[in-house]
Amino acid sequence: MMNYVISLKHIAKYIVLLLASASLLSGCLGGTVAQQIARSIATSVADNAVASAMDVQEIDAQGKFSRKPKNIVLKDTPPDPYLTAFASARFEELKPISEPLPDTLTEVETIAPVVISSQLVRVELFNLLIGDEKAAVYTKAQLLGATSLPKPREWKLWQVATGKIKAEANHSKVKHSEVNQSEATLKQNQQLITFLIPPEFGKLPSGSLTLVEIANAGELNIARYKVN
Repeated sequence: MMNYVISLKHIAKYIVLLLASASLLSGCLGGTVAQQIARSIATSVADNAVASAMDVQEIDAQGKFSRKPKNIVLKDTPPDPYLTAFASARFEELKPISEPLPDTLTEVETIAPVVISSQLVRVELFNLLIGDEKAAVYTKAQLLGATSLPKPREWKLWQVATGKIKAEANHSKVKHSEVNQSEATLKQNQQLITFLIPPEFGKLPSGSLTLVEIANAGELNIARYKVN
């Protein structure tokens, strides 16, 4: 603080000297120019003096702070039991559970696949369908999702016929994936069915006998063999 007072005294002294110099120069250089020079010099000297005084104050403040004791006494706080329990907690150890093996292994019964086949029946041809009646049979089979239909460009080569089941005279079997149980009624005599005739059979006359494969639901019956 003392240094700061001394600095201010020096500043005042310099200002007095500068004012005296300005008054002398005013006679030689003119009042306005001399005053401007004096003010510039006074401002520069005053800034330097104030900066030096502030540096001295900062050094004094740092010296006082360094003289203070650095030992800080911590507050004696008792330990928190919940925090201690949380910090010392651990997961429960998992132990494997061992189970005894059975004395004898259980035998798994395997079921042999059953070959399901569709039936061949002897059919007497009544008449052949043509035009819209023939097209209606193909369209209905398509809507039902039939997979055994010939390609559309071959429809005109195949014949669509109706006939009567004569009797169960042949027990030959043809493999298929499914069999509809309702087809068992087709074993009865005098039952009318609609069936396809392949192109290689040629044009069969009314009364011809053929062996027809009875198809599953949604499919069309197909003639497989000519009897006469």
